[in-house]
Order: sequence, then C-alpha cells, then structure tokens
Amino acid sequence: MRPIFLLFLTFLASSTILAQNQNLKGRVVDARNNEGIASAGIQLIDTEYNTQTDSLGFFSIKTPDLPEFHLRITHVSFINQTIKTQASDSILIQMQVDNLLLKAVDVSGQSDRLLKNGLQRIEPLSVNETATPFNEFNQVLATLPGVVSNNELSSSYAVRGGNFDENLVYVNGMEIYRPFLVRAGQQEGLSFINPDLVGKIEFSAGGWEAKYGDKLSSNLLIDYQQTEETEGNINLGLLGASGYLSTQFNDKDNLLLGLRYKNAKYLFNTFETAGEYLPRFLDFQAFYNYRFSDKTTLDLLAVFAQNDYRIEPASRETDFGSFQQKLRFFVGFEGTESLSYSSFQGGARLRHLLTENFRTSVILSAFSTSEYEYNNTEGSYQLCDVDRDLSSDTFDECISLRGIGANYNYARNFLYAQVAQAILRNDWQIQKDHLLAFGFEYKKQYVNDNLDEFEFRDSADFAQVNRVVNQENNLEATFANVYVQHEWQINDRHSLNSGLRLNYGSNTEEWLLSPRVQYQVILHPDKSGQFNFSTGLYRQFPFYRELRDFSGNITPDVRAQSALHFIGSYSKNIELWERPFQANSSFYYKQLYDIIPFDVDNIRLRYRPELNADGYAYGADFRFSGEFVPGMESWFSLGLLSTKENVEEDNRGYIRRPTDQRVTASIFFQDNFINDPSLKVNLKLQIGSGLPVGFPNSLEGRSIFTGEWYRRMDVGFSKQFMGEKIQNLEYIESFWIGLDVLNVLGVSNTISYSWIEDVNGQTFAVPNSLSARFLNLKGIVKF
Repeated sequence: MRPIFLLFLTFLASSTILAQNQNLKGRVVDARNNEGIASAGIQLIDTEYNTQTDSLGFFSIKTPDLPEFHLRITHVSFINQTIKTQASDSILIQMQVDNLLLKAVDVSGQSDRLLKNGLQRIEPLSVNETATPFNEFNQVLATLPGVVSNNELSSSYAVRGGNFDENLVYVNGMEIYRPFLVRAGQQEGLSFINPDLVGKIEFSAGGWEAKYGDKLSSNLLIDYQQTEETEGNINLGLLGASGYLSTQFNDKDNLLLGLRYKNAKYLFNTFETAGEYLPRFLDFQAFYNYRFSDKTTLDLLAVFAQNDYRIEPASRETDFGSFQQKLRFFVGFEGTESLSYSSFQGGARLRHLLTENFRTSVILSAFSTSEYEYNNTEGSYQLCDVDRDLSSDTFDECISLRGIGANYNYARNFLYAQVAQAILRNDWQIQKDHLLAFGFEYKKQYVNDNLDEFEFRDSADFAQVNRVVNQENNLEATFANVYVQHEWQINDRHSLNSGLRLNYGSNTEEWLLSPRVQYQVILHPDKSGQFNFSTGLYRQFPFYRELRDFSGNITPDVRAQSALHFIGSYSKNIELWERPFQANSSFYYKQLYDIIPFDVDNIRLRYRPELNADGYAYGADFRFSGEFVPGMESWFSLGLLSTKENVEEDNRGYIRRPTDQRVTASIFFQDNFINDPSLKVNLKLQIGSGLPVGFPNSLEGRSIFTGEWYRRMDVGFSKQFMGEKIQNLEYIESFWIGLDVLNVLGVSNTISYSWIEDVNGQTFAVPNSLSARFLNLKGIVKF
C-alpha cells in the first residue's frame, strides 16, 4: 500500500509498477466483411480499464482476476454494444454499421481521440467514483487545459478568457441553459449533465465547425448512451444520492432513467458564515431511444429540476491581512435568505436516412424556468485590529475598534423564462471524400423579470451606501440562422472543413455572417501525429442576462458580441511502457469586438451593456494524458492566458478582463494498490493564479488589484467488491465504497470580496471563502 502523498510526488516511478492482472485479447471486426475496425474503444464496465483497437482491429486489455466481464465497445461509425464474456485467451467481436451516421473522414490508424473539426473526443469517466463534492461532470471537465473553474460548489466554467455565459452545451442535439437568478455557488443546484447517462463526449475550446452554434468561447457535445442490457446503480453519500436505470422493452428501444438528490448541508457548515443551512436540490431525467428501422430513430429527452436553497445566518467571523497587521471582521445576523427555482427541459430528435448518402435530423426542444429570490437579512458588524504580539495577554484578540455598523438586505425577485427551439440538420455524402452539411435553426425566447430589492448600510457616518432596484422587464426575442459547410477528405492525410453561418437576431435587428475553416493534416509515417489549424468568426447575440444593467434596466440597442479565432494545435499518440499516451498542445489568439463588459461576483455575472468595449485573448494550452497505471487514464494540464479589454468610457486603455487567469495547472491521476487492484485512489489538483479584482460599482476601479491564487487538492479512496463473491448477493454486479478527502490541504480559497470602509475612510476588501476540508463517505451498488 502506497501513501497518497508519496504516490503524488513519485508518480513516474509508481506508474511503472504493474498490478496483478490477467490479459484479455481479442479483435473487433465489421460484421459485413470481417475486416478489422481501427480505433474502437474497449471499456471494462465498472472498472477504469479501457483501451483501443489497433489499425487491424486487435486489442489487449488488462482485467482483474474474475471469471467473466462486461465489455462496452464503441466507435463513431458503428452501433455501440455491451457484451458479457468469460475470461479467455481471445474473443471476436462483430459490430454493426450505424447507417444513420455519415462520415467523410475515415483514415486508418487515426485515433478518434485526436482533434477533428475543432472537436476533441473525451472518454467518459466514472465521475461518481472520483473525488468531487457533488459528482459533477464539469468538475472533471475543469481539469482540461483552457477550462477554468475556481469554485468547487458550482458547475460553471470559463474557457480561454471567456465567461460562464459564453459556452455552448448540447445534449443529444438540444441546447442547454443556465438558471438566471443564482448568485453564488452554494445556491446552484445540480448541473444539467447526469454523468451516469453519458455515452459520448466531444469538446472544443475554440475553432469548432459551422454547423454548431453562436457563442464565443467553447462547445460541448454530449450524447447519452444506449445499452442492450438492463443495468443500473444506486449511489449514496453524505452530500446526496443518485440512482440510474437502463432497460429495454424490446430489441428496438432503450430507456435511461436518472434521479439525483443533493443536500450539501454538512459541507456548507464549514463556511465562515455560521447558521442554519437548508439546501435541497432534486433532478430527474428520462431519455428514450427507439429505432424504427436501420434508417429511422427517435430520441426523447425530459428533464425536471427542483432547487431550494435557504439559510438563516447567525454570525460570521473573518480574519484577513498579514501577520504583522491582522484585521477581524465580525457580523451578527438576523433574518432569512432563500432561493427557489424549478426548471424543465424536454425535446425530441428524429433522424432519418432518406437515401444511402443523405441523412436528415429534426430537433424540437423547449426550456422553462421559474425562479424566486427572497432576502430579508440584517447584520450588525464590527471591524477591529487584532493583537499580534505573542508575549501579550491579549494575543489574537481585538485591541482597537476601527468601526461598527449595520447593513440590511431586502429582495423579492421573481423571474419566468421560456425558450423554444427548432433545428433542421442535413448531411449529404456527395462523394466518398465530400460531405455537405446544411441546416436551419430557429429560437424564440420570452422573459418576465420582476425586481424589487434594496440594500442599506449605515455605521455612524463612516460608510453609508443605498441601492434601490424596483423594475419589471418583459423581453421577447427571435433568433434564426442558416448554415452550410463542406468537409473534404483531400487524401489519406489532409482534410479541409469550411462553412458559413448567416444569423439574425430580432433584439438587435442585425444580419451577421460567420465564416469558419478547419484544416487537418495527419503527420508521421505511422500516422500517430496530427496538426490542426482553425479560424472563424463567432457571434453571440445578447440574451436577457447581458441586456440587464446594475440597476435592472434593459439596454435594447446592444450589438451582438463577436470573436475572431485563430488556433493551431498539434497532437501526438505515443506508446510508453507498452501503453497508450497522448501529448496535446494548442496556441490561440482571439480578437474580440463589441463585447459587453462584465464583473464577476461569485458565479453571478453583472453586465454593463451601456458600455462599449473591444478586447483580445491569447495563450497556450498543454496536456499529456495516458495510462501511467495500466488501464487507468490520467493527465496533466497547463494553461497560459492573457486577456484584456478596452472600455471606451473609462479612458484607461486596455485593462485585464475579470477572467484573466494567467496561469492554470491541473492534475487528474488514478492508481490502484499494488497487491489489490480493487483498491484504488484518485487525485485531482487544481492551481490558478489570482484574478483581477476591483471596487464594486466603480468604472475607474475595475481590475486594479490581483486576488489570491486558487489551490485545491481532492483525494478519493475506494474499494470494489464483486457481487458473485458476496454470499446471497448474486443479483448485485458490484458494490463500491469510497472515502473522499475534499480540500486536503485545507486552503481557504477566496471567491469574492466584501468591501468595508473604516472611520478614517480607508477601504478594506474582506475575503469571502469557499468550503474547508471535508470528509465525504459514499457507496455505490451496481446491478
């Protein structure tokens, strides 16, 4: 047994030690002609063991010492399947071609995990078995280069200098939306993506193809899985629970059901603000797939979420400053703060193969949210100097009072929003090496927002701030676009994708063109490397959130934001210690036009639509991934970034944008114990340089300070038991128990600041911290 810290410091040495496993060998072939299928994914279900077939379809995968296994075989051009097989020297797997998938690029030996048309394939991980507070998929996504999340309580993330609202997310072709009124990470419920249901993941940090979307920063495509056997799990932990079931009514359909419950009360009790926390978040998802024939399939998706957050704060005590000059901020509270919101999203996707070379897809979806925010809290506070003299009888006690005061917050806010969307996508394989895609999208949004809030602070003339918002907004807007793109496989090494989008937004009455190009070349004699160059113009019409200013007023005449991307990427598949690895590097530059300045307050974005600005972002991302330990994927990521904006009205020239995190680094590492592969450990480490900080409600004071670095390490330990080895539990496939040590180092990371002024007129930024160290016990039963 190796201690985790020794493992972390000596990962290169420990990764070469092999667990006691057996080998399962086999070949994956096309059922039509028995030819080998290259780059098919092979995953041993309920374990972290996975591999890919070689150019002839052969594979070898490490397996535990068990009599039989469940294997999941996936490929972008074939119907995914799950099989049960007994331990043997070699097996043959035949896959049926998916006639509904058209693919112009089919280069032998090219890994599906290399970048294609600006999208990179990501292998799904068992998020339930990794060390994250709430089993959120986005917490693992945040370990990728270029992706930033400095809040373990939230599923929000920023990409390459963008903000939380600039990321496209599609689930089975349906666009996903965030709630509107949520201000802080602890108020946020479960993210839309249920990790138990995920089958395929593709992600782009910029430079994606024309057929997808109109946002500035990133594109995430999720397809829910389809299985041929009844399976499921039950997940219980101190911070919540979840359940998953996959079943079939006949050989033509598949039903996925997912239920998640999150109760973070115990974790929230580690905050500096003591009180009665009552958070309850519930999410239910149903996904149904029916295959009418080899030419026609129907997907149905329904999601309902009910989220309630309530706190009755009692007190807060925060120490800040240096050892030589330490200050203490204390607040006693009365009252209640709560946020409640319900959301529903549903949709259908019908795919039909009109001819052997022409496929069409019709996607209809709708989203609605009803959100209510209540706040009626009063706090009496004091700011004092703390005695730092170690020899003093009053060491670490208040010795001088800088000021006292009171603050009162009131809010009765209600928001209702609806979005309906229709998408038509067509793919036409004109010739073997030419694929033409074209389509149409239409979106209608309606928002009714009632704001009634004010804030009052008074402390005997040393600080007095009044803010009153009383506003009702109704907004209707229509968005439409058409796109066309051509994908050309020039030869077995070179391919070119070029496309154009024409967009219209009724709120700005603009017609906008968005040309995009991706060029790809396969390198090296064994085709193990790849270079990609992407460029394109990306547009984002302002949604309701971007149009509302600090006072709650709508600014109607706001132009669409634009970003011109230039991205060069190099990927290389490497074999070390007879195991697969991959090195990725990207260099990018983004020119930003007509952008809307914003400030970040926890996870709330406060836009300034009355201002005009342009800007830029440039940087480099690096990632090295592979099986440092056989059968278990790990990676190391590094991101370098600089992003600035020039606001015309402040006369300050280019200043740092609120998301200008210059350096980010992350590690996701998995290992098992040398004598028992069922005992596993995983580590997630994130480091990020300080973000710019400024005075609230001050144009001249934006981004004038730099906050503290973000540092967080989570470690998870787990043990897996196989059901057939446990007496009277033959119906259970496996039982898993885990212990997560969250925030191992106990770092008090800062998410935002409260600004306090003393009797001398000096202003202090009081840090608001995230969660402290926490132990989370959880278990999973799989059947």
